[in-house]
Amino acid sequence: MIKLFRKNRLKMLTNNKVGAYVAYAAGEIILVIVGILIALAINEHSNNEKKLELRNSYINQLNNEADRNLKKLSVLNNEANQMLKDLNTIFKLLLDKDYDNPKLATKSFFLIVSKKFFPVTITYENLKFSGDVKLFDDLNLRNTISETYETFIPIEKLEASEQQAIEAYYENFLMPKVQFRNMGITSESYGKDIYFENMVLTRMTTIAQNKEAYTNAIESLKKLKNTFAELQNIN
Repeated sequence: MIKLFRKNRLKMLTNNKVGAYVAYAAGEIILVIVGILIALAINEHSNNEKKLELRNSYINQLNNEADRNLKKLSVLNNEANQMLKDLNTIFKLLLDKDYDNPKLATKSFFLIVSKKFFPVTITYENLKFSGDVKLFDDLNLRNTISETYETFIPIEKLEASEQQAIEAYYENFLMPKVQFRNMGITSESYGKDIYFENMVLTRMTTIAQNKEAYTNAIESLKKLKNTFAELQNIN
């Protein structure tokens, strides 16, 4: 092809067809430019396809991560409901001064039980630190993803505060005042203690706060999953 172009140019020059030569040369340049532009367009299309494929891969992984976190949070939420129910039973016994009730000893166990949420965030962390977050052109989608994972922060803070309260209760009250082998016998003595009653109220409050944090995280995760589903339908 190049030899053919060169032969035609030489022929025009030999025949003193300068105008035709210039027009022909310009046509060659335009043809080369068009070829380059087509190649660039093909390359850009290929790159865009790869970026879209990578973004969709992230979406699938984030969606899977959301399912795993939803499962964990649902279990914690159900357990929190049960703990609140048992602690409410203890509080009613204290109000009725029913210190000999065996439930006071058995259900007070929940005062030292704490649950911890271990979120799955591997995909999200990879997305942030790799710089691939730029694959998500939609700023609202970026914010939805980050805001969802930020709902895990209050849970972590509440759990840390709750753990401190439990440790203080265990060291300052249970160890010096409760006989673990005979909790039913000693329940009358520790049941009357204001520290014990305050701890019951404290745990009821913190568990209720945990439930609210779990609910917020669950709602955000469901919203994120719905957003991913809409994107996949569009694509």
